[in-house]
Amino acid sequence: MSNNEMILTALGFSNWDKQLDEFKNNFGFDWTNEDLDEAIEVAGCNTSNVRNCLMEILWLKVVYYFVDTMECCRELFDSYINGSLDTHFYYNGTEVKSEEELLKLVNEV
Repeated sequence: MSNNEMILTALGFSNWDKQLDEFKNNFGFDWTNEDLDEAIEVAGCNTSNVRNCLMEILWLKVVYYFVDTMECCRELFDSYINGSLDTHFYYNGTEVKSEEELLKLVNEV
């Protein structure tokens, strides 16, 4: 078990939650210690919300990468993050599951 996995397990993250692991492969971004600190701070006393906050932070990294480097409109990005089995990312109303899918949609506009 990696150090990151041990930290997440200690916070009560499910071993079945693969989206955090897959996020780096799918979108090219991983969380840092600073991201985790921010997620814990934002979640407050609700440790079960740390995972959702961390996913939101990761998604915003993707969003601002596309906004800054490809001049995409921020308003076209959205997400629905509600637990490990109900997390979705959108561009222009279409769900995206990887950077490749996102690039394809961005290039169509």
